Amino acid sequence: MGQVGTLSTSLNLYRIGNVVIIAGFILGAALALALAFTGSVTYTAAYPVAILGAVAICFLFANPLINLVATIVGFVLIASNESGFQVVEVAYAAYLFAVLGMWFLQHVVVGSKNILTEKADWSLTIFLCLLPASLILTTVFQGDFRVAFSELISLSMLLIYFPVKHTVVHHRLGPRIMLTTVVLMSAAVALLNTFNYASDLAGATELWQVAGSRVVVNDCLLMVGALMSLVLLVYAKGFFPILLSAVALALTFAGLIMTQARGFWLAFALGAVVLVFLVRTPERIKMLTTGAIVSLVILGIGYVLIGPFLGVILEGITERFGSIATAFTQDLSLVNRFRETGAVLEKIALNPLIGHGPGVSYLFFDIVHQSTDTDSFVHNGYIGLWYKYGLWGLGLVLYFWYSAVRLGLRAFRSDHAERWTRLAGLAGAVPLIALTISTLTQNPFFLKNYLFIIAIAAGLAAGAGQRIIRDQSDIDKMHLDSQNSNRKVV
Repeated sequence: MGQVGTLSTSLNLYRIGNVVIIAGFILGAALALALAFTGSVTYTAAYPVAILGAVAICFLFANPLINLVATIVGFVLIASNESGFQVVEVAYAAYLFAVLGMWFLQHVVVGSKNILTEKADWSLTIFLCLLPASLILTTVFQGDFRVAFSELISLSMLLIYFPVKHTVVHHRLGPRIMLTTVVLMSAAVALLNTFNYASDLAGATELWQVAGSRVVVNDCLLMVGALMSLVLLVYAKGFFPILLSAVALALTFAGLIMTQARGFWLAFALGAVVLVFLVRTPERIKMLTTGAIVSLVILGIGYVLIGPFLGVILEGITERFGSIATAFTQDLSLVNRFRETGAVLEKIALNPLIGHGPGVSYLFFDIVHQSTDTDSFVHNGYIGLWYKYGLWGLGLVLYFWYSAVRLGLRAFRSDHAERWTRLAGLAGAVPLIALTISTLTQNPFFLKNYLFIIAIAAGLAAGAGQRIIRDQSDIDKMHLDSQNSNRKVV
């Protein structure tokens, strides 16, 4: 079994990597020294920071598994989604693409193993490879290239699917490490959202502001994290695993509630229902009991922290949840999105096969602002893909989605798979199923945060499915070799 944590793909790659790391270290140290000799205290302090940073980068890039874990956990640094370009966001983006670049250099350019082993891999690869060609459509339909490049950069977040899937398949502890890392990251994001929510409450001066307080970021990530935490809790064994899983579920579920994103509330409910149908009766009972306990714990902690305001907040949440039934006809924002979808469908009818390309705008009358709006973003994810990339793009992405879910469920239902492989398959597949409903009103295909967590969930599901296929192939090969050896003895 191949080890992701070792640089065994090629001796030449190992030597080249050492040269690059040493050269970067020397360059960074030289730059820091040059700044230090300017006499500025700030620049002098930069010297040890640069040295420590260079050492840390050398360590990370020499250990691909740790590097991948750091990349996923590091997403917490940019989860606040502040407006404009932030230094931390730029640094994280540079680090992320450096990690992806090094990984593909190892496994595609000089690696001996084929990373495209399933139809899901091929469909995603074909889609990503054809994306640059779609800029021709942007030119033809006079789109905004700045918006187009932004959309393509967002879609490039899907590339993290490949290292996550490869780790799940080939590393001995891959399923356990990847699933645990994602849950920890989502719990940390939930804590960040909680602090932001508390800040909004502290600034509220009216009761209606308390009731309507919400954190409008990370809703998709928290929904996925909550479902993965629920999977871990259902199958946790022992006091501490149950406790840690329950804490992760409480954090992510509470964080999801604070977003007041009704589409993702429905997505979580759908995922929970699917999970009920997939698991056995003992696990269903455990889901109901632990779910009730976690809900009571959340309410208890909420009462301790905010006291009498808890009732006002619950009233606001209940009112918003109750509005789901009438939202399709009375919620102007949602009705407006349906009007938007109708306008885009008229544009799609003009060029349904190849699409209009990224960055191309459409016109429709916005009933919320009572004005004609020009926009390139489509809230319906499926219609948005169809509009920009035609039937070919929509078909490739949906097939990738379906294939990942199928592989994940196959791993979960396998009687021969390891426990963590089955959990990784289930934890990856269920959120992907849940997202099919929220995608109708919230487009996940052009937002970096959404694509990041979707790619990881798909990597877990597809990786678990491929892992059991590989293990079964190894078993069959051993049986065949044993039969052949027995025949020779006879």
